[in-house]
Amino acid sequence: MYAFVLRRVDLREQDQAVFLYTLEKGKIDCLGRGLKKILSKNSAFLEPFFLIDAEIVPGKEVNYLTKAVPVFTYKNILESLEKMVLLQTVFRWLSDLTTSEREPRIFILIKNWVEFLDGSEKVNNALAYSFLGNIMVQLGFAPELDSCIFCQSKNNLMAFYPAAGGVVCKNCFVLKKQADVKIYPLRAVDLQAIRLLFGDNWEKVLEENTEIANRLVFLYAQYHSEKKLIKITSLV
Repeated sequence: MYAFVLRRVDLREQDQAVFLYTLEKGKIDCLGRGLKKILSKNSAFLEPFFLIDAEIVPGKEVNYLTKAVPVFTYKNILESLEKMVLLQTVFRWLSDLTTSEREPRIFILIKNWVEFLDGSEKVNNALAYSFLGNIMVQLGFAPELDSCIFCQSKNNLMAFYPAAGGVVCKNCFVLKKQADVKIYPLRAVDLQAIRLLFGDNWEKVLEENTEIANRLVFLYAQYHSEKKLIKITSLV
């Protein structure tokens, strides 16, 4: 089955746990026996910059990865430290956020995003946060970004309230701040950037990048997923 390798974890002396995202079955956790051996035929292709055809055999307690054949190599990602950092971070988020339910739309999103990352001359952290925003949408946590989540006004939108799930107008912002809730003021440029981060126009994402928008999408994802997500380890 077609799969992306989200991450690997060492087990015992020669084995590894392998976390895959597949087209047919969503996320699959499996055991790869002997992957740490120098002569392992499968180990070389169990990297995030490969799309693989994985052979998985169900066991009584665990699934076993018995074969990994490369289908496509994203060579430009392999040759760029910045791209590798973003890819590894995004795949770790996927490993934490997704389940073993078949979700072809998520697989297609992964493939499209990885292809864009591979082909883009420019990269930045916003590209990863946009993927995170898209995953939250696919998981059913799309925020309200066009009208105030309290009064539905489309005017004077000037804050983001992660816990309530969207943007807030000026009047409601004043009332909520008085209630001492975690609500974050936005500039117009930040609001535009957040809207882009929850969409898939990645060319625009690269142009409309703000650290405030990136941070708020991350906080939003952590709150609604109830997961402690890793942060990007290198700024690009």
